Amino acid sequence: MIPDDDIKELLRTTATGRLYHRESPVLEFKEQFNFGSLGDYLQDFAAFANNRGGHLVFGVRDAPREPVGLSKAAIQQFENIDPGRISAHLLETFSPSIDWDQGSVEVGGAVFGVIRIHEADEKPVVARRNAGSDIRNGEIYYRYGGALRRSDTPNSRGSLGSESSATIGLGGISSGESM
Repeated sequence: MIPDDDIKELLRTTATGRLYHRESPVLEFKEQFNFGSLGDYLQDFAAFANNRGGHLVFGVRDAPREPVGLSKAAIQQFENIDPGRISAHLLETFSPSIDWDQGSVEVGGAVFGVIRIHEADEKPVVARRNAGSDIRNGEIYYRYGGALRRSDTPNSRGSLGSESSATIGLGGISSGESM
């Protein structure tokens, strides 16, 4: 569980109502949470784990970067995340494992969700197989500045097993299904 004070600090605003913090190697903002974007989020998990860890903060509008909160549908999806299913997807998709936790908080009448990804003890975290349309077997994701980058550096950790060439579709999760 992420302490409320930590989440509130990530959402601190300036006198003009814009966020004090900018996207960085350890911070990414998203306007809404949607199960349909799970593949993008999994890439972010790996990128943060390969760096110093980081936070995905949901409920922040882009350009200008303002805290607006999650929609009712996004709140419901975020609150219905099944950590076991997300962790299983991560284990099927990446090696070594990625540690994470989540939390939400109400600030100024709006609800925000946060996923904290911990720095990997063993690096690099590598895609074990293709997943969805974005994750490719053998790719390594990193967080540079405020952006995710792919590396085509060959996997130096050796073979990940014969199953690594299989393709999965993120478990067939649809936007209406709970994690």
